[in-house]
Amino acid sequence: MTDNNVKPTTNDAGIPVSSDEHSLTVGPDGPILLHDHYLIEQMAQFNRERIPERQPHAKGGGGFGHFQVTHDVSAYTKAAVFQPGTKTDVLMRFSTVAGERGSPDTWRDPRGFAVKFYTSQGNYDMVGNNTPVFFIRDPMKFQHFIRSQKRRADTNLRDHDMQWDFWSLSPESAHQVTWLMGDRGI
Repeated sequence: MTDNNVKPTTNDAGIPVSSDEHSLTVGPDGPILLHDHYLIEQMAQFNRERIPERQPHAKGGGGFGHFQVTHDVSAYTKAAVFQPGTKTDVLMRFSTVAGERGSPDTWRDPRGFAVKFYTSQGNYDMVGNNTPVFFIRDPMKFQHFIRSQKRRADTNLRDHDMQWDFWSLSPESAHQVTWLMGDRGI
């Protein structure tokens, strides 16, 4: 019995596919063909269905609110968001830097913040950390720095040798390390 009201399975472009249960093969028991576009599309979706964790600032929380200018600062800026009486929607987020989801809040780690202003002239993002210095000065070192703080893929453990190797081989990080290892670090 056939139901004429059943819509066929389609690919992402809306084109009907011949089968949602069988791959395209050479003959009935032959090898699966690489040009089976629907199979490749299905595998690509499967491989990407989990959203990876953010690298830095993975753990955080925030909320929506508004920013309202209460004093005239127009002598310092022409930006519409800072003109007298302007009320702007904002999103604020506070986070740890190296801590991943599930990490304790007690780890020695700088704290970050981000404020997104939804202005009439477009979005304005302001970000920072709770310390007056940072580990690096050159953005080329950023990826290496973040990887030195993360868990190793082979052991799933943080590697303190990797962390300290980065810090000791990047002399500009010494000032931030003293902040992190002092009372403010916790």
